[in-house]
Amino acid sequence: MIEVECVISIKKNGTCFLGPIKTKLLQEIHNCGSLNAAAKKLKISYQHAWMMLNDMNTAAPHPLVVKKRGGINGGGAEISDYGMKILNDYFLIQKQIQNIVNQINVEINL
Repeated sequence: MIEVECVISIKKNGTCFLGPIKTKLLQEIHNCGSLNAAAKKLKISYQHAWMMLNDMNTAAPHPLVVKKRGGINGGGAEISDYGMKILNDYFLIQKQIQNIVNQINVEINL
């Protein structure tokens, strides 16, 4: 069976702004409330996660993630409203493209 796959990468000025690993990072930050915990869950270094997050926040017109400084209860991170919108938009695009890819896969295997 022949199968077409499609990976969505949204670029800004030629650089990947949002893709599969970055969306997973945003999802894990949303789930964990922490960049460090999200990095551990994805098995990537904190520094790599921080650099990806910094790249996304720098490229976006509004921050996708807001970092909270440590204190008595420790710091954390949370997805901003704009970050949730971007994440939801990405998944909507991904769903629409996947529907097209599914149809192509049906047609090329007839």
